[in-house]
Amino acid sequence: MSNAAGDGGILQPGVIIKPQMDEQLAGQLIRRLYGLTPIKCKEFNSYDDRNYYFTVTPDTSNPNIEEVWDHGYILKVTNSQDSKHPDFTDAQNRMIMHMAKELPVPEPIKNINGELKSLEEINSTKNIVRLLKYIPGRILFEIKDWTTDHFFQCGEFISRMDLILADFRDPAYDDRNSIWFLSSVPNLTGFVSAIKDEKRRALALEIIQEFVTNVKSIESSLSSGIIHGDFNEQNVLVKQQNGETEYSVYSVIDFGDSQYNCLLYELAITIMYMMTQCRCVAPYKAGGHVLAGYLRHRELPEPEKRVLRTCVAARYVQSLVMGAYSYQQDPGNEYLLITSKTGWTILEEFWQVPIQQLYSDWDERLRARTASAARSRPSSARATRRP
Repeated sequence: MSNAAGDGGILQPGVIIKPQMDEQLAGQLIRRLYGLTPIKCKEFNSYDDRNYYFTVTPDTSNPNIEEVWDHGYILKVTNSQDSKHPDFTDAQNRMIMHMAKELPVPEPIKNINGELKSLEEINSTKNIVRLLKYIPGRILFEIKDWTTDHFFQCGEFISRMDLILADFRDPAYDDRNSIWFLSSVPNLTGFVSAIKDEKRRALALEIIQEFVTNVKSIESSLSSGIIHGDFNEQNVLVKQQNGETEYSVYSVIDFGDSQYNCLLYELAITIMYMMTQCRCVAPYKAGGHVLAGYLRHRELPEPEKRVLRTCVAARYVQSLVMGAYSYQQDPGNEYLLITSKTGWTILEEFWQVPIQQLYSDWDERLRARTASAARSRPSSARATRRP
């Protein structure tokens, strides 16, 4: 979900930026650029880019691949707008390799020319093409029975991820902007016409205005760093570990929306997406479990907590408005409407919960999680007083 630009520009209504190509052309690219012979190809969902999963034969003509990755690869073809800014792709590759030191993430692969990217002309547009290692696992969206443990694990993962990225800096992130960044919520007013229902359009505008009034006014004072920016159920990888039957959060994919922005926004985005498929508790309660996991690695300052509810709602508006707009540009792509299937109902219910009640419930979840963790520790670990 990118629509970003390095010169501060933001996608304008009516512009189609998704690469116009198919699996056959993707196969030609992986052969020509990476010296790999595809066996099977499957396109993964994406808003603006093209992502093709390939299994390949064990042989390669690419001198820069010492050993073919058994799990396969993702050929990522970047949208035409982001492809205008190759410096960011380079920075993104460096960020992924920085994370790979401590987390299992899809590392970029060098092409036959020894480069981590190339600019290719595809049906009259120029698009950046990369190859990434495929990380085995399932996306969280595929798991039918989400539990509050999944929410907790997601909160813990993002705080740990942002902590790992705390010492990563790259100038390509300094002036990067996108309609999908939470900081760009005020720009959504140019796209709300895609919402045909008058009451829902009015709700969207109300939340946008509250974001402008209460969040943008303090944004520059909030703690910032490099964040993933799109920690949603399609990007979260889960797997069964050590013979367990339950799926646990394992990794994250798709760094196209990575950005230098408020750390608070990472938390708000995660809470919003955990609410979308939440059936184990009332959706608005999911945030308490995410927050409990998050606080294991980072404290939430009071100014951030005060506006967290608004940020969660604003991300819902962002996803719903841009999903509707993108569907107008790409009719038939049902992936673009995933959030809207439950989103408007959940957002309306969430926004009706009084803020004091919401935060009280989240605090209760936090206390329960803390007490549970204390009970599960060995008695020797709980004894902190020295003799």
